Amino acid sequence: MASPDTYSKAPGGQHQSSLAFNLALIALAAVLCGLGVAYLIDGASRQQSPLPNLHTAGPTIEKIVGNRRLAIPPAWFRFEDQRVEGFSDKVDLVFALPLGAQDRMREVMVTLMPRSRARSSARLLDAVYLHQFLPEQIAGPPGLVGKPLKASDGFQNETVWYDPLSADPFVAKCMQPVAPGEPASCVRTIVAGNEVAVTYVFDMQMLNAWKRFDEEAGHWLARIGGL
Repeated sequence: MASPDTYSKAPGGQHQSSLAFNLALIALAAVLCGLGVAYLIDGASRQQSPLPNLHTAGPTIEKIVGNRRLAIPPAWFRFEDQRVEGFSDKVDLVFALPLGAQDRMREVMVTLMPRSRARSSARLLDAVYLHQFLPEQIAGPPGLVGKPLKASDGFQNETVWYDPLSADPFVAKCMQPVAPGEPASCVRTIVAGNEVAVTYVFDMQMLNAWKRFDEEAGHWLARIGGL
């Protein structure tokens, strides 16, 4: 794990760094909260739709994201208005990963963006989350440490789960459901192919299979462009 960010010791530098850090926290909380809400709304609207198939044959739609050419089956897009070829700074897809109970297929919402527009969850662990941890630790999936975040910083009822033994750890931030009866959801961002940021939003129950998550999702990324 990289060392936490350091800040200027000069009074003005401290104030500016603190202000920038707080603004970054607010922006991050808003983005991740929005992704979680979008996941719940979109998931509810798709309950009757068939899950996409990794081995879908037929024509694809070419999208260019972060200077990377991607060939995406139309059925993988979450929104019809994105099913057009060309450059894009944001592509919303849906994958189906065998990470549910007894390896059942579960839906995962996926957003692709240029790398410059997002930070990986592993980087956020040191740069942001580490500063917001509460003292207690939560029991959960074997191999992951669960640390609740301070509610005062916009992370109420949210927990970060991470692998403490890896130099490039698996990290996911999970939030309680916004509506009764809905599952808790998690957000994880990685950088794929050194050019594209990939954000996954998924059911928290899938954390039980966290060791397989990136491998299974990687099959879908490879299918559309070798990410």
